[in-house]
Amino acid sequence: MSASAVLLVLAASFGHALWNARTHSGADCLGTLVVSFYVGALWLTPWVVLDPPFEVWWLFLINGLLIASYITALAAAYDRGELAVVYPIARGSAPLVVAALGIGLLDQVPSALTGVGAVLVAIGLMLIGNVGWNTGRRQALVLALTTGVVIGGYTLVDARAVEDVNGWAFFAMSSYLGATFAIIGNRLPIERLRASLRSGAAVGLASSTSYALILLAYTRADAANVVTLRSTSILFGLALVPLTLTRPLVVGAVVTVVGVALVTL
Repeated sequence: MSASAVLLVLAASFGHALWNARTHSGADCLGTLVVSFYVGALWLTPWVVLDPPFEVWWLFLINGLLIASYITALAAAYDRGELAVVYPIARGSAPLVVAALGIGLLDQVPSALTGVGAVLVAIGLMLIGNVGWNTGRRQALVLALTTGVVIGGYTLVDARAVEDVNGWAFFAMSSYLGATFAIIGNRLPIERLRASLRSGAAVGLASSTSYALILLAYTRADAANVVTLRSTSILFGLALVPLTLTRPLVVGAVVTVVGVALVTL
């Protein structure tokens, strides 16, 4: 893996942790996330015009529902729990979900390395989850795991869609639909969206930039290496909240990162 690819992935991972920290610290997590998806989709709209993905309309409809679920679950988790607990669980459980769904839906046979990685991820998440459980953040834990499941779901849909259509256009359409579905499903008033414009724009720019950096890294390194290194965002997330760290959290995060690395190799 070249030095430029490593730097791109690390920058993207830090950006991902940063926008999650910004969302968590904001006054309205739900409003911020909804606006951020509109902002992220806005600059990708030219690809929708130039290369519309409408032949897979059913996929971006499914993805829109999954993104709306992601927005709702993550916002609710951040409203109820600490970033140091919610972020590692949501981020760390997603690759495990992808691997599990790959076995059940795609008949993929996991390697021994993947099995070991899955066990490590489970141990790491239990260590982190135990911290949340002991501090009374049980709802946040369930919502964080729900977020991870949804991330796994739309990751598989993304992978299927880009086989047939432009990935940028598909992401834009999915984001527009997802944000709109989230507004409808949560009955989000326009006043909350207006109040979240500044924070949502910042998060949207940061998240879409991180995504673009990852796509650029894919052109310079193997996908498996990129996905593995990308899991360092969990450690960056903990570094952004050092005052709330405990030994179980740190150990759990490190074990989770190692497990994710093995699962995605």
